[in-house]
Amino acid sequence: MQTPFRPLEYDYHSHRPLRTLIQWVGRPWWFYVSLVLVLLIKHSPVWAIPFLVAQVIDVLTQPEEFPLRLMVMYFGAVFILILQNVPMQTLMISMLSGATRDLEHTLRTALVTRMQHLSIAFHDRMESGRLQAKVLRDVEQIQNFCMFLFEGGVLALFSFLFAVIITSWREPRLLGFFVVMVPIVVGLRTLFRRRMAARNRDFRSEVERMSGDVAEMINMIPVVRAHGLEEFESQRISTQFGVVNQRGRRLDLINAVFGASAFVSFQLAMIIGLAVMSWFCLQGWITVGEIVLYQSLFGMIVMSISQLLHFYPQMARGVESIRSIGEVLECPDLEMNQGRMALESLQGRIDFDHVSFSYQAEKGAAVEEFSLAVAPGECIALVGPSGAGKSTMMQLVIGFRRPQSGHILLDGVDMQEIDMRTARRFISVVPQETVLFSGTIRENIAYGLTGVSDALLRDVLAAANLTELIASLPEGVETRIGEDGALLSGGQRQRIAIARALIRNPRILVLDEATSSLDVVSERKIQESIERAIRDRTTFIVAHRLSTIRRADRIVVMQEGRIADVGTYQELMARPGLFREMLALQDVIRD
Repeated sequence: MQTPFRPLEYDYHSHRPLRTLIQWVGRPWWFYVSLVLVLLIKHSPVWAIPFLVAQVIDVLTQPEEFPLRLMVMYFGAVFILILQNVPMQTLMISMLSGATRDLEHTLRTALVTRMQHLSIAFHDRMESGRLQAKVLRDVEQIQNFCMFLFEGGVLALFSFLFAVIITSWREPRLLGFFVVMVPIVVGLRTLFRRRMAARNRDFRSEVERMSGDVAEMINMIPVVRAHGLEEFESQRISTQFGVVNQRGRRLDLINAVFGASAFVSFQLAMIIGLAVMSWFCLQGWITVGEIVLYQSLFGMIVMSISQLLHFYPQMARGVESIRSIGEVLECPDLEMNQGRMALESLQGRIDFDHVSFSYQAEKGAAVEEFSLAVAPGECIALVGPSGAGKSTMMQLVIGFRRPQSGHILLDGVDMQEIDMRTARRFISVVPQETVLFSGTIRENIAYGLTGVSDALLRDVLAAANLTELIASLPEGVETRIGEDGALLSGGQRQRIAIARALIRNPRILVLDEATSSLDVVSERKIQESIERAIRDRTTFIVAHRLSTIRRADRIVVMQEGRIADVGTYQELMARPGLFREMLALQDVIRD
C-alpha cells in the first residue's frame, strides 16, 4: 500500500484541488499514462461498433462498392475488442481503486494526525461532529470524486476528442455543425455553476452542523432524561433535521432542473443532427451507412458533453469537500514543536515568571501576573472560587495554552523553546472530566504504553484504591467498561483515571479536581494513595474541597486570575483572608 505523506510536512492547497489530489495520490507519471491507455483499450469496443454498423449497412445496401470480406473483417476485430474488455476493466479498476483507496487512507491519516497537533484553542471552537464529518463524509466524497473523475470525466473527454478527430478526418463539413452545437450545451454549465456550488456549500455546512448536534444530543441524554426534556430535545434535533431536509431539497431541485434542461437540449440536438446528416446523404456527400456512423459520433460528442456536465455536481461536491478538509489541514493554529529542544529527562522544577493569559481580550485576563517558583518534588495546591484561573494555570503547566506574556520555565528552560510532546512524557494529568474509552480496565490504565508488567499494574491498582474493585469483577482487569466507562460509578472512573496517570511514573503530576467524584470513604483512601504517589514528584492539585489539601507543601490562593495569598495550610489558617473565608463557608454548607 502507498505510504501516506507526513501531513505536517506536506503542502496542502485546497484552492488547487486537482493538483493537490494528484500530488497526494503520489503515483509516478507513467502510472497515469498507463491508466489512460488501459481505459482507452477497455472502452475501444464502444468506439468500434459504429464503424461496424456503418460497414454492415453499406455492404447490404451497396454490395457492388463494399465487398463482403470487409464486413467479416470488422466483425472479427470488434469481437476481439469486446473480449478484451474483461481483463482490461479488471486491471483498470485494480489500478484506480488502489490509487483512490490509498488517497482515502492518506487523507484520513493526515486529518487525524493534524488534529492531534492542532492547538487546544482550535478544538475549543470546532465541534467534534464537524470534525467527524470531515474525516468520514468529506474524505469519502473526495474518493468518490476521484473515481468519477477518471471513469466519467477522462473517458468523456477522450470520447469527445475521438469523435471530433474522426469527423474532421472523414467529413470536415460536418464538423462545422458539431462545433455550432457545442456552445449550446456548454452554456448550461455557466448558467447553473454558481448556484450549484453555493447550494452544495450550504448543504455541507448544515450536514456538519447536524452531525455536531447529534453527537451533542447523544452525550446529553442523561441530562435530558434527568430534567424531563426528551420532547424538547427531540424537537430541537428535528428542527435541525428539517433544515438539512430543506437544503437537500433545494440542492436536489436545482440538480433536477439542470438534468432535465440538459436532457431536452441533447435530445433536440440529436434530432437536428439526424436531419442535417440526412440532407448530407441526399446531396451524395455521405453514404447511408455513414449516416449511422456520423450520427453515432455526434451522439458520442453530445453524450460526452452530457457526462461532463453531469460530472459538475459531483465535482462541486468533491471540491467543496477538498476545501472542507483544508479547514483542518491548512489551519495554522498548530502547537508549534518542530525544531524545538527535545527533553530527555525532567527534574520537575517549574518557575512562573509574570505569566498572563486571556481567552478573549474583551473579557479580561484569566491569569494575570502569576509568579511562583516550584522546587522539584514540591506539592502545590491551587484553590480559589470558580473562575479564579486554577484550571487555566494547569493548562499552562501542561502546555495546552501558552503564556501571552511572561514565561514558564521547566528545569530553567523556557517552555517556548521546548518540544512539549517530549516534555509530556514526564507529565501525567488527571482531568476534572474523566475520559475513558470502551475497552478493558487494563487497556484504559495502560493506554499508549507497551510491556506493562502485571506486578507494576498491581502496584498501580493498589495506589489508586482499585484492588477491591478488580477482585470483585469476574474478568478482573480484562473487564470491559462500556463507552466512556458507562458501566462504572463516577468514583470508579476517577480512580481508573488516577491509575492511568500513576502508571507512567511521572516527574510532574497534575490533579485537577481528582477527588471530586469520590464518596467520603473512597476519598479518604485515595487521599492516602495520592500522598504516597506524590513523593519525589512535583505535584499540582486543584481542589475545591479545602480539607483534601492539608498536606500540600504550599497552597496558592487565587482570585480573579491573580495570586491572593500563598502559604501552608497552617499559615493560611493562622491569618485572615480568602482561604479562611472559603473554608468557613464550606463548613457552614457541610453542616
